[in-house]
Amino acid sequence: MTDDATEIAGAPAMRDLFFVYIIESPSAPDLYRGRSEGGLVAQALSLEGIPCVVRTAISPEAFWAALRLGLPEAMEENAGRRPMIHISAHGDSDGIQLSSGTAVKWDVLRDLLVPVNESLNGTLVLCMSACQGFSACRMAMQGRESSRPFYVMVGNAGTPTWSDTVVAYLAFYHLLAKGDGISAAVDGMNAASGDQGWIPLSADEIQQRWIDSTPAMVDTEAAQSELEALAAREVPSESAKALESGGRG
Repeated sequence: MTDDATEIAGAPAMRDLFFVYIIESPSAPDLYRGRSEGGLVAQALSLEGIPCVVRTAISPEAFWAALRLGLPEAMEENAGRRPMIHISAHGDSDGIQLSSGTAVKWDVLRDLLVPVNESLNGTLVLCMSACQGFSACRMAMQGRESSRPFYVMVGNAGTPTWSDTVVAYLAFYHLLAKGDGISAAVDGMNAASGDQGWIPLSADEIQQRWIDSTPAMVDTEAAQSELEALAAREVPSESAKALESGGRG
């Protein structure tokens, strides 16, 4: 007997549990050439029977509207399904760039995503389709008591090509629809695209890694007192170079 929900009589199939909400902000050359990741992904998902909503956001105002206005509308249209947010844009280690040329820094995106994740009881899956999209993990680098911007994020640590990115996410959603877990689906992304840079990581893991790698806060006043006390107890030898109160002598 299997514990896979898709094999239990009466249980909904995985493809019936989610829909994909794509926000894309193509660059000027992308628009000129008619390149649209959202359109390609939406066509493929329709074959899987998975609803997909694509919103193009060329400015900060449009990006805000896509998350604050468009997402609730899409959730109403796909009642009973959990949204997976897929952001497609050009990016770097600091954030993403919209069609207008405006940059959306990770801290700004975090503020937009936290209410979404909270409304979903902390279960938001965020898919970043951008160069160095995995840098979005910075959004989860906060204290333990801070709100999470997502449950798990999928992104690429490098600079994937257009074709690699599209192939990777088509494989990812295809495998999710068949009932695979996120980690297994990301393994499929790497295999299908030939790019091993795709990584899944939960906000809790990101936060813990950040805490583990961040030096503990130091009470500088206490440290100063300890050093002064230590200096008072130690008597330098006659051969030691003493500090002079004036210039070099």
